[in-house]
Amino acid sequence: MPRILFVHHRPQASGAVRSLALLISALDERWEPHVLVPGGEAAAVLASAGATVHTAPVPAFTHTWDVQYRGLRWLVFVREALSFPGHARRLRQLLGQLDPAIVHLNDSVMLASGFLAHRHGSRVVWHLRSSLASGGRDRRSRLVARALDAWGDAAIAIDDDVARTFPLRLPIEIVPNPVVAEPGEPAELPVPEGRVTVGYFGYLRRQKGWPELVEAMRILVDDGTPVHAVVVGGGVRAPEAFRGVRGRLLRRLGIPDEESDLRARVAECGLTDRFSFLPFTTDPGPVYRALDIVVFPNQGAGLGRPVLEAAAYGKPVVASGSPDGAGILLPDRTGLLLHKASAEHLAAAVANLVGDPERRRELGRQAAEHAASHLGPNAAARSVEAVYEATRR
Repeated sequence: MPRILFVHHRPQASGAVRSLALLISALDERWEPHVLVPGGEAAAVLASAGATVHTAPVPAFTHTWDVQYRGLRWLVFVREALSFPGHARRLRQLLGQLDPAIVHLNDSVMLASGFLAHRHGSRVVWHLRSSLASGGRDRRSRLVARALDAWGDAAIAIDDDVARTFPLRLPIEIVPNPVVAEPGEPAELPVPEGRVTVGYFGYLRRQKGWPELVEAMRILVDDGTPVHAVVVGGGVRAPEAFRGVRGRLLRRLGIPDEESDLRARVAECGLTDRFSFLPFTTDPGPVYRALDIVVFPNQGAGLGRPVLEAAAYGKPVVASGSPDGAGILLPDRTGLLLHKASAEHLAAAVANLVGDPERRRELGRQAAEHAASHLGPNAAARSVEAVYEATRR
C-alpha cells in the first residue's frame, strides 16, 4: 500500500486544514495517508479524517501576497529557522521509516520541507494554496518558483488565479478545494427580525477586506438597507496576545490586533447593533445555513474557502479577488463577482441582493448545484490521485 506523507505547517484548524481533511477522507483505500503537523486542532481534525498523525515543528517562510509581516520578514525567517533542526530530524526519521510514495506539501511556504524531501529522494507534490506576491513577478517570487521547480515533481493549485502567480516549469493541475454540506439545522443567530444577514468568515486580516466590509455596512445602513453582518472567526492572534509587554512589542513591530481593531471600527461607525461576532469554529455549517448572503471582499488575488463553502450550503456570495471567478464562482450564476474590491462596490452588490429575494434564492440554488457537481471531495481526490500516479511513473 503506497504511503502519502502530507506536511502542513500550522496547528490551527484553518480552511486549508479542513480542505486537506476532506481530501484525505475521500482518498481511495489503496493509499495510506500520514500527516506531519505541529499539533493543535489541526492534528485532531486530520486524525479524524483517517490519517496517521505525526507531530513536530514545521517551518514556513513568508512569500505570499497576504503576509502580515511586511518589512519584518527577517524576523519571521529567524523564528522559522530556529525550528528547522527539530523539523529536519523528525522529517528525515519519517522519510526513512515510511518510505512514502509521495510527499504532499500543503502550501508553497514549506520550502525547508521540500528541500529535505528532495534531498532524501522522495517525490514531492506542491499544493499551491496562496498566491505569490506581486503576481509572481518580483525577484523573491521568481526565486521561490525556482526552488519549487528544483525540489518538486508536480504541483496542484486550488484555482486558476493562484496558478497564474507561479511561474513554474512543473506541470500544474487545477483542483479546487473540496467542500461538502453537512446535514443539520441552522444556527440561531443573535439578529433582530427583519434584517438580511451577511456573513464574513475566516481569520481577520485587512488583506481579506474587513475594513471594506465595515465601510460597506455603514453605507448600507445610512441608505436604510435592512442588513446585519455576522463575523465568524477572529484574529490570527487573540486580543489577549496584545496585552502586557508582549503586546506592546507586537504593536511596535507593526503587527496589528485585527480583532480589536475591527470591533473598534464598528463602534466608531455606530454599527454595534448591526454586527454580531461569533468565534472561530471547525463546524461552520449551521451558521452558513442561517445566513442569507456571504461576502469575501478579498483585496488581493484569490477566492477563499468561504466562497466554496457558501456554494455548498446554497448561499449566494459577493466576492472579489479574481478577474473571472477562476472556475469557482460563476458570475451572475452562483454569486456576484466584484471587479473592484471597494466598499462602495461591495455595498452596491449586497444592496442588489437584499432588494431581490428571488435572485438570492436562484443564485443559491445554482451555487449548490455547482458545488455538488464540481467541488465535492470525491472529485478532488480522484484528480489528486491522478497527479500522484503520474508523479510516481
